[in-house]
Amino acid sequence: MSMGMEIVGIVLGVIGLITTIVVCALPTWMETTFTAANFVTTEEVWDGLWMSCVKRSTSHIQCEVYDSMPSSAWSSNLQATRAMTIMAIILGILGVMVSMVGHKTTNYIKLIIISGIFFILAGFLILIPVSWKARAILSNSSNELTGEKRELGGALYFGWGAAAFLLIGGAILSRTLYTSGTEVAAITTGVIGWIISMLTWVLLGMSGA
Repeated sequence: MSMGMEIVGIVLGVIGLITTIVVCALPTWMETTFTAANFVTTEEVWDGLWMSCVKRSTSHIQCEVYDSMPSSAWSSNLQATRAMTIMAIILGILGVMVSMVGHKTTNYIKLIIISGIFFILAGFLILIPVSWKARAILSNSSNELTGEKRELGGALYFGWGAAAFLLIGGAILSRTLYTSGTEVAAITTGVIGWIISMLTWVLLGMSGA
């Protein structure tokens, strides 16, 4: 692998990690607009993983952190969504750390490949909850009786961007996997097995939520 391609892969992974952290913090996963009978927007509600914000017709914005699980439709599988997003951040951090350590050891190729795998898994872990929430919002986008209209929030678009950065960066770093020896293959299999077991646990929690 050329040094230039390696740097590109790491930079994309870092950008994806930073964007994932932003997505986790943003309250704009879902935007709900309430419209009065005269078709004048009265307020907008933004729902995120940790807080909800209300923007009234006066343009005043007030945000509150959830004291408990929100009572709206947004609460469906929120815990699993949080868990997968946090796991994506953790894997992204591990990917960055492993890539940095790789430059200082003799196991350079092995660690770079493992770093790429961490980025790829992080990409899938942010892609799944973002896409799942988008599908849930679109399937129940409006309620004419209450003048309520739900739309995709900006955080979801950032989430898709983060997934793209992580997946592309990880693919670049992992592209020499097929040339690796059995030792790297064994390490890689162990890492993937551990992540799959954690992902299975999260998905089971999501299905039972």
